[in-house]
Amino acid sequence: MSIKRVSITSDYPLEGVLRENGKKAGVVICHPHPLYGGSMQSNVVDAIDNGFFEKGFTTLRFNFRGVGMSSGMYDEGEGEVKDVVASLAFLKENINEDAYVVLAGYSFGAWVASRAIAIADYVHALFLVSYPFAFYSTEELRRFRKDIYFIGGEHDDVSPIDSLLKFYKDLPVLEKSLRIVSTDHFYWGKEKEIEEFILDNIKIQHS
Repeated sequence: MSIKRVSITSDYPLEGVLRENGKKAGVVICHPHPLYGGSMQSNVVDAIDNGFFEKGFTTLRFNFRGVGMSSGMYDEGEGEVKDVVASLAFLKENINEDAYVVLAGYSFGAWVASRAIAIADYVHALFLVSYPFAFYSTEELRRFRKDIYFIGGEHDDVSPIDSLLKFYKDLPVLEKSLRIVSTDHFYWGKEKEIEEFILDNIKIQHS
C-alpha cells in the first residue's frame, strides 16, 4: 500500500493522489464546485477516500482543471467531464482489467460524475453525496441502470431532501442505497457517517 502524487493527462495536466490498495477494486472521487472553493482537499472527499480505502479499494482523487496545481480553467462542467474520464482511464491502468470500478462525487462533482458515465460505460457503480438537484438536471443520472448509492443532508439546500427522496424512490436500478445525515451541505463533523455508510453498504462485485 502506498500514496502517490500523480499527474493525469486530460486536455490539461491534472494533479491527483493515488492510494494503492490492491488491484481488485478502484474508485475515482470528484470534488465540489471549483468556483466556490471546491478541491480534492474537501472534508467530504477525504471521508469518501478513507471509507473506500478501508473497504479495500485503490482510490484516486484529483483536482479539476484550474484547481490547485491542475492546469487550465473552469469549463462549466464540459471540460470537467473529460477530466473525470481521463482520471478513470488513469485508475484503470493501476488496477486489474476486470476490477470493480466506482465513480464517486460530491455536489458539483456528483453532477459531473453523472455525465461522465455515458462515456465511461465500464463504471460499475455510482456513489453520490449531495447531488445538486437545486441547480442541475438529472437527465443523465436517470439513464443509469447499475448500482447507485446516495448520501444526503437533512438540511441541505443545494440537494433538497424532498428532491432526493423522490428521485431515489423513482430510480429503477438493480441495487440502490440511501443514507440521510442530520447536516447541511458541508457535513462538518459528520465525516465518519459517510465512511460508515461505505463500509456497511459497498460491495466489491464483478460484472
